[in-house]
Amino acid sequence: MSYRYGRILNWLEAHKPVAPVRAHVFLVALMWTVVGLFLFVRGAVNMMSLPGSVSPWWLVVAAFIGVLKGRLIFDKTAKRVVSRTLGREGDRCLGGFLSLKSWGMILFMVFLGMSLRVSPLPGVLVWGVYVAVGAGLFFSSRLFWMEWIRQGHSY
Repeated sequence: MSYRYGRILNWLEAHKPVAPVRAHVFLVALMWTVVGLFLFVRGAVNMMSLPGSVSPWWLVVAAFIGVLKGRLIFDKTAKRVVSRTLGREGDRCLGGFLSLKSWGMILFMVFLGMSLRVSPLPGVLVWGVYVAVGAGLFFSSRLFWMEWIRQGHSY
């Protein structure tokens, strides 16, 4: 490692924003809640404004599928993220509330969402996926909020 590269790494290490575990739990709870609400609202508004009449039952079905996905899939992920976060002691980098693998998955999901919007699939299906994913994320964010509340009582 060159001297200059080592100095840059040392500077980054000394100046990175750090936060305690409770702040990390808060950030991930906030992220899942806000993203979940955003996707749900965006999907619902776009689904209901499609040309022709779209039955509101599609919205209900998509939300139900989303909550089911939250219960069966997102809850496991949320528990794994909470476990990882609690296992890290001391103040850690603010962006470290998720692993690099998780950040990569988020980027992949963003790309997938953009691809879905430009795909030839029917609008009700595209926006139904948005509603389902949003409902699932929002539903599973409860696990992060419960942990954040529990952390507040542990001082």
